[in-house]
Amino acid sequence: MITAAKKNLDFVGTYALAIVTSFGGGTIRDVLLDRRPFFWVSRWEYLIVIFALCLPFVYSRRVHDWSRQLVARGEFVDALGLGFFSVVGVTLALDAKLPSAVAVLMGVVTATGGGIIRDLLINEIPVVFRHGTTLYTTSAFAGAIVFIGLEKVHAPFAVFASVTAAVGLRLYSVWKGTSLPRPLWMSTGTHRVPTGEHASAHQRADARPKPSADARPISTSDSAPTSAADQ
Repeated sequence: MITAAKKNLDFVGTYALAIVTSFGGGTIRDVLLDRRPFFWVSRWEYLIVIFALCLPFVYSRRVHDWSRQLVARGEFVDALGLGFFSVVGVTLALDAKLPSAVAVLMGVVTATGGGIIRDLLINEIPVVFRHGTTLYTTSAFAGAIVFIGLEKVHAPFAVFASVTAAVGLRLYSVWKGTSLPRPLWMSTGTHRVPTGEHASAHQRADARPKPSADARPISTSDSAPTSAADQ
C-alpha cells in the first residue's frame, strides 16, 4: 500500500497492489505445484481483511502516517514473514514429493514472488534483483536450506531453526548494510554486453567516432550549386 501511495495510485490501484504483494508468491507456488483451489480462494476472508486495511490507509491521514512509521520500523516483522513463508513453500513442495532443490525454490518463490510482481506492475526492476539490496532473497534461501537439512534428520525444531536463520541473516544484513558481492561488470565495466543500453551519457559520448586530424569543415562554396529544379 505504501508503494502504491508513492506512485500516486488510487484506491483500486492500492488494493490491487496490496493483493498481488500478499498473494503473488503463494499463487506462483500453487500454479507450479498444481494446487487447487489457490490458497487465497479457500481463505477468501484474506481479501476482506486487505480491503478493510486499504480503506483507512487511503482516506485517513492519521492511519496513513501511522502506517508509514510502522513499516519504517517493521524490519523484524517483515523478516519474520519472510522466514515463515519460506518454510510454508518448502513444506508444501516436500509434501508433493518434489526434490529438495525444487523445494528450496518453492520456498524462495513463496517468500519473494509477491514483491517481484508488485515491482513489475509499477514498471520497476524488482528490488530483490538490484545490486546493493540487503540480503532478502538470500535470507529466504538460507532459511529453506536449514529447514530441509533438519527435516531430513527429523529434527523437531526444524521450523524454529529455519525461521531464526532467515530472520537473523535478514536483520544482520539490514543492520550492517550487507549485500551480495558486486558483479564484475559493475566493478570493471569491461564485461558488459556491448549494447549501449546501460552506458551513461558520458560513456556514449566518448564512444562516438572522433573526426580525423586532416578533416576540415565543408563550406558552402565547396558544394555544387543547387538549381531551382534540384530544389
